[in-house]
Amino acid sequence: MMIMSTIQRCNSALAEMPPVRLALARDQIYERKAPYEREVVERWWAIPRLTCLPLQNGSWCQILFAGRPGGAVGPDVRDAIVRFLPAPVDINNSEPGAHEQVVGDVEFHVHTSDWRVHRHEYDARYNTVLLHVVLFCDDARPTRRQDGVEIPVCSLADVVISSNRRRTLPAIAIQLDGWPCQRRLSGLSIQEQERLLQRAGLLRFEEKSHHFLEELHKGYSARSELDIYDTCLFLALAESLGYGRDRELFRALGAQLLWKHVPLPEPSGHTLRPSPLDRARLQMLSRLFERWRVPGIWHTLRRNLLPEVAKTDTALLSDLRAGFCELGLSLARTDIVLCNAVLPFAYAVALLEQHTLLAERVQSLYLQHPGLSSNRITRSMCLQLGLSREPRGSCRQQGLHYIYQHTCREKLCSNCMLGIQRI
Repeated sequence: MMIMSTIQRCNSALAEMPPVRLALARDQIYERKAPYEREVVERWWAIPRLTCLPLQNGSWCQILFAGRPGGAVGPDVRDAIVRFLPAPVDINNSEPGAHEQVVGDVEFHVHTSDWRVHRHEYDARYNTVLLHVVLFCDDARPTRRQDGVEIPVCSLADVVISSNRRRTLPAIAIQLDGWPCQRRLSGLSIQEQERLLQRAGLLRFEEKSHHFLEELHKGYSARSELDIYDTCLFLALAESLGYGRDRELFRALGAQLLWKHVPLPEPSGHTLRPSPLDRARLQMLSRLFERWRVPGIWHTLRRNLLPEVAKTDTALLSDLRAGFCELGLSLARTDIVLCNAVLPFAYAVALLEQHTLLAERVQSLYLQHPGLSSNRITRSMCLQLGLSREPRGSCRQQGLHYIYQHTCREKLCSNCMLGIQRI
């Protein structure tokens, strides 16, 4: 009753106020008591490149690349590039090789203590964080990751940033001097750009195939009811189901289906049960194992790739897709599995067996595959390269992944097939 009467008195007082005073009173009642994490985000993306930020341990951190936004889980920023320095440097006279640059993730909080409030020190997903960015340092204890590594803390309250520079997204595409890749691609026609990305996509395809070739040569010492081809392929299929999720865990679960007693890594996020999406994919993997192990997983897929009756590439691709979709896998995930596991594996077998027809057919299917779902890497790379849209076809999309993994993640522009300068 006392609470209700207090609320009624407040409402009555507000109703009797003149309009101007009423607006002021409401502003005071609903005034934000503390800044939100959004303010940290805006400040971070507004920091000019090569800025030196003071750290709480007395050293400095130079921002070479602010990174790209993270996803719904895990660190807030992925693949930032920084240099940790004993003292600030003059950006006009600094030597690029004087201090080693490092690549890693960044986590935002309003207060330093939020790291512990959110229990990140127990979460392996944050073991890639190299910088903890906050507004207020309210905890003198060191910030530690799950693997025991202590990470430096930077308070943006100590950094003066013009309010008109603040933004909620990175300024990758509006560098004043431009990136070497942007300058080069801007002078190429659409067809020339596509040829470059296709070349990068084929390099990624060959890289994956040679990895499978090494595994087939190496063999597996543990006993399994599957032969070497099926064992290698099944583990790759299990891992590809975990792309964008928890690849290591999915591969380990696949190994457990083969060898029973296999230690499992701790799931990301310390969840006690798999999500509905993960559970559905694992059930599909179990169905594949039960239905295809006789006459064989590779034998089943090989019949689709080399049918007795000649078929067009479109029909072959349709048959491959249907086989996985009938097991309960979505078409989008099926395409990911085909382009990242099935086709590169088949190409490795063709190289091993010197099967020219199989090699040509698999590469043709890869080149003609219509495209994969957009993801954070492809979107970030389109922004980085200044592309107006994502490239057509899976091969070119995979080319974005190849460039990102080999050079763009660390901004090694001097080694990049799209640029010739170092940042």
